[in-house]
Amino acid sequence: MENYLKVESEDSLVRDVDSNAIVNQNQSEFDKFIKLSKKKYEEKKKFDDMRSDLDSLKEDMNEIKTLLKNIMDKWFINIPRQILIS
Repeated sequence: MENYLKVESEDSLVRDVDSNAIVNQNQSEFDKFIKLSKKKYEEKKKFDDMRSDLDSLKEDMNEIKTLLKNIMDKWFINIPRQILIS
């Protein structure tokens, strides 16, 4: 059978004598804890997804910047000297 000892600091907590685990006997507190944990997980996932999207956008911008530089370099190489001097 399960034997429990009352935890002094909290009325809803007991210690399982066999496993030495602390057990919360208040179901509504447990439900709140689970709900909060899920919310924190979702917020972290959303943040991580936004971080990943931002990193991807940075890479895309760097690629666009490199392509534009290459286009400009080729344009300046192929432009007639007369236009550059005038």
